Amino acid sequence: MARGRLQFLSKDEMDRVHVTSIRVLEQVGVAVHSEPTRKMLCDAGASLSKDGKRVLVPERLVKDCLATTPRSVVLAAREPSMDVGIPDSDRLRVSNGGEGVYIRNLLTGESKTPTTEDVRNFALLGDSMPAVDFVWHMVGALDQPARLKGTVEMRVGFESTMKHIQSGASDAREARAFVQLASILTDGREELRKRPIFSCVQCPISPLAFDEGLVEGQVELARAGIPVVSMVAAVAGLTSPVTLSGSIAQINAENLASMVISQTAAKGAPWIYSSDSCPGDLRTGSIDYGALESILLRTGTGQMGRFYGLPTMTAGIDLEGSAELLGSVHEGVPHMALMGLVPSDLGSGLGSLDQAAGASYEQYVVDAWVWDVAREFVRDFATDDGAISFDTIREAGLDGNFLGKRHTLGRFKAESAAARKPEAVMFGREGAPPRGQLIRRASEEVVRVLSKPRRSLIDSADQAKIDSLIKGMTR
Repeated sequence: MARGRLQFLSKDEMDRVHVTSIRVLEQVGVAVHSEPTRKMLCDAGASLSKDGKRVLVPERLVKDCLATTPRSVVLAAREPSMDVGIPDSDRLRVSNGGEGVYIRNLLTGESKTPTTEDVRNFALLGDSMPAVDFVWHMVGALDQPARLKGTVEMRVGFESTMKHIQSGASDAREARAFVQLASILTDGREELRKRPIFSCVQCPISPLAFDEGLVEGQVELARAGIPVVSMVAAVAGLTSPVTLSGSIAQINAENLASMVISQTAAKGAPWIYSSDSCPGDLRTGSIDYGALESILLRTGTGQMGRFYGLPTMTAGIDLEGSAELLGSVHEGVPHMALMGLVPSDLGSGLGSLDQAAGASYEQYVVDAWVWDVAREFVRDFATDDGAISFDTIREAGLDGNFLGKRHTLGRFKAESAAARKPEAVMFGREGAPPRGQLIRRASEEVVRVLSKPRRSLIDSADQAKIDSLIKGMTR
């Protein structure tokens, strides 16, 4: 099988990044702002810097942890047919963006603070769209007390979709609550360990640091068998070197340190190499997901994950608020198809606005529609003898006709996205539709989905147990 791919780093360059990353871990180390986690790492063979502020990670420990990190991960769903197993030889699997702090209506321009009901609505939308493989909490339930927010979001997600849920634990207490809640739905912790129905994004903090709450949450999750996504969010020129190669080396070091933390906590813990890094805008001091180099940065970090044979999540699958400019789906396909060529098992970003700070219902739907077409260009294509078909070429070489051949008639639907999806057309094949038409259609789809009768996907007995868990957290 052949598949479209992007490549940024050569084998020699990946070797150089690896060697540099090991030097960083051994000589610079990482700031781990958690005394129990520092002790755990030192007991496993790491050491403290002379000033006691950084953990120095030796190459031997990195190698030992690489040996125990699983090369495949299942993001289980409560409906097994919706499981996301990676790596997937068929296609990139994607989700929406996560934890936006405001919602904008692209038709009216109005913005608002998200509530628990918005968490529910985005989950219902994600459940309704086949292009969305797993569901991240699109926005935060900012109407909830901080100590309950994450657990309420988790409950609402499970009430609204049978797909795999992705979240993030702010500390060890919240991680334990997540595990306890999900265990209710899987008939116990051991069944949850076998089929983890949620995963968590636990971010290192660039440069080379691990927040106390996040890292202690990561340790709890690793010990429970919950997949951890090490989503490094470095900003080149601001929190990592301005050069792409330097940023990739630092991002790689931060991922390796995260892997060591998970494997030291529990050998064999499911873990995913990840980066959501981008160049910085040095004029304003802000992040710049729209920079052309961001695709190369995602490609290089994806290559490094593959260099180690690890599951990866480095692709950014979204149009960043540009739905307002689109008249039809095919106008957004080239950009998203290019992102789909990044060497990654998982991608995220559908529905995000303003460098992932916000979210939009209309953008979410448009992004999912565009991805449904764009992913046709990053699927596997047959390259066996039957696909190449010397005999067909020979016959057509004599009569000048491919159209009537059995090979053409039998295979054109598998080869042509436009044969299966009417909107999979290139520019110029149809008249230009009016600007803004797509978000009006998307808005109608949002109303259609959210106006359907609702029922909780958690039965009443389990709901009572979860309510009791959340009530106990208020004490």
